[in-house]
Amino acid sequence: MSKKWLRTALMVSALVGGAVIQVDAETVLYVPQDDRPVSLKYTVETAEDAGFTVLTPPQNLISGKTYQGYADQMLDWVEQNAGRADVMVISTDSLIYGGLVDSRKHNIPMATLQARVKRIEAIKAANKHLKIYGFGTVMRSPRASGGGTEPAYYGDYGPTIFQIAALQDKMDAGTLTAEETSQLMALQSSVPVEYLQDWFDRRQKNMTVNRNLIDEVRKNVFQYFALGHDDTSSLSQSAMEGRYLTKYAKDLPITKYGSFPGADQLGLLLMARSRVDESSVQPSFEVIYPLGGAGKTVPHYEDQSIDKTIAQHVEAVGGTMTTSGKPDVLLAVNTPLTTTTGESEAFENFPMISNSTNAFVDRIEAALNQGVDVSVADIAYSNGSDNTLVGSFYKRGLLYKLGAYNGWNTASNTVGYAVAQGLLSKTMSPQGHKDMLTQQYLDNWAYQANIRKDIYRMQDTIRTDNVRYSGELNERLESYLGERIQDFAEKYLGIDPRTVSARFPWGRLFETDISVYDKPIAPLQKELRLQREAEAKAKAEAEAKAKAEAAAKLKAAADAAAAGKSATPAANTTAATPVGQ
Repeated sequence: MSKKWLRTALMVSALVGGAVIQVDAETVLYVPQDDRPVSLKYTVETAEDAGFTVLTPPQNLISGKTYQGYADQMLDWVEQNAGRADVMVISTDSLIYGGLVDSRKHNIPMATLQARVKRIEAIKAANKHLKIYGFGTVMRSPRASGGGTEPAYYGDYGPTIFQIAALQDKMDAGTLTAEETSQLMALQSSVPVEYLQDWFDRRQKNMTVNRNLIDEVRKNVFQYFALGHDDTSSLSQSAMEGRYLTKYAKDLPITKYGSFPGADQLGLLLMARSRVDESSVQPSFEVIYPLGGAGKTVPHYEDQSIDKTIAQHVEAVGGTMTTSGKPDVLLAVNTPLTTTTGESEAFENFPMISNSTNAFVDRIEAALNQGVDVSVADIAYSNGSDNTLVGSFYKRGLLYKLGAYNGWNTASNTVGYAVAQGLLSKTMSPQGHKDMLTQQYLDNWAYQANIRKDIYRMQDTIRTDNVRYSGELNERLESYLGERIQDFAEKYLGIDPRTVSARFPWGRLFETDISVYDKPIAPLQKELRLQREAEAKAKAEAEAKAKAEAAAKLKAAADAAAAGKSATPAANTTAATPVGQ
C-alpha cells in the first residue's frame, strides 16, 4: 500500500446533520471481489484515510489478473480473524466463487456453493456482535468480452448469446413479436448447444445462490446486503434475473437490502454505510444537475435512469434525500445535454466553452463558498472524465476544494464512489483528502479521458499484440504511462511528480493503478527514459565506433595484403634475372 499510516482505536469527528459527532474508528475486516485497485487498493486507502483500520486476506488468496481466487481459504481466514474486527464488509462473490470473474467462469457444484453460503451464516452465529455488510452481483451479460473475463467461447459467440438473452427477456415480458420469435430460433441454432447450456446453467446457479443470500438477510446474518447488477442493459439476461430477484426480496426493507446497478463501487459504499450506522445520524444529500438530460439520463451499461440509481445509493449508505436547507453532501452529477452518455475516449471529449457547464460550475462554486461539502459524480462520459467540466475546475482553482470527485467506469460505479467518498472525506486529514483527490484526477481525468487514447494510437508500435483492452504489455508502454502521469501531475495538479506513480495492474489498457505518496520517493520516469536513451545512444555510438574501428582494421589489413601482393612478384623477377646478362 502507498498509504502512510494506519489508525487503530482513535476517535474521529465528523460534521453530520449540522452537529459534530464522535464515533470510534472501526476495525473493518474487508474481503474485496478481486485485487483491482478500485476493488482493493483505492477502497482500502480511502477507508484508512477516513480513520478505519482495514484487515484484508492475504493477496495470494484474492482473485487477480489470473482470475483465480480461493474461496475456501478466504473463508478460513475470515473465521480466524473475525474476532479482530468490529464490522465486516465482504464480497460474497469472493467467498462463494473465488471472485467476481470467477463467478462467471466456474464449474463448482451447487452443493459446494450452498455450503459456502452456510459458512457465512456460521461466521455470524459465532460472532454475534459483528455487523456484517455483504455485497454480491447478478451475473453480467455483456454484449461482448475479451481478455479471459468470460468463458472462452464468449469471444466468438458472446454477441449472439447477448442477442438471444435480450430476445428471451422480451419473451418473458410478453412483448416478443412473431418476427423476433423466428429471429430467436435462428440465433439459438447458430450457437453450439453445449455453450448455451454451459452459460445458462451457470446463471441458474448464480440465481440460486442469490436467493440463498436474500434468505440470509431475512435471518439477520447481514446488517445490510447490496446486490449489484454488473454491466447490464434494459434488455438482457441480467435485467430479467434482476426483476425476479427483486420480487423474491420484496418483503425486505430498504434499510436491510438494496439491488441496483454496479459492482465495483459496493465495497467502499458499504464501508461508508458502516460509518453511518456507527454514528446513528442519517446524512442528507441534495442532488444538482447541469442543463440537459439530468436525472432522466440512462447511462451506457445500465438499465435505468440515473436519478433512480442515485436514490438507491443514498438509501444503501443510510442517507436521506433533501431539497431544502444545507445538505451534508451536495452531490453534483454531471450529465450530458442528451439523455445518453458517451465514451470518454471519444473525439468530442475535449475542453470547450460550454454555457451549461459554466452555469453548473457556478452553482458548485457558490455552494463551496457557503461551506457546503460538494462531491462530484461526473457521468457525462463512461470510462473517464468530462474534459470540459474538469478543465473548468482547473481554471477556477476548484480541484482541491471539492469534497470528492469521481468520473470512472460506469455511472453507478462513479455514483457509489461519489456518495461514499463524499461522506468519508469528512474525517480525513488535509493530506489524506488531497491524496484521495489526486488519485482520482490522475486515474479518471489524466489517464482515462486523455492518456489512454494516446496509447491506443501508439499501440501498433508500443504493444506486443494488437488486442486493444487486454493482452501482454511491454515495459516501454508502462514507462510511457508513468511519465505521462507524472508530467500531468506536475502541470495540472501542481504536485511533485516524484510523489506519484502508475502501472497497469492487470496487464490491460482498461485500467491503471495510481499510487500517491507522502514523500517524493517515486523514480522520475522522464529521467529514467533520458538515462535509457543516453545509455542506448552511448551503446550505439560505442558499437558504431567499434564497428568503424574494426572496419578500419580490416581495410588496413586488406590494404597491407594488397600492397604485399604487388611487391612480391617484382622481387621474384629481379632475383631470377642472371647477373651481368
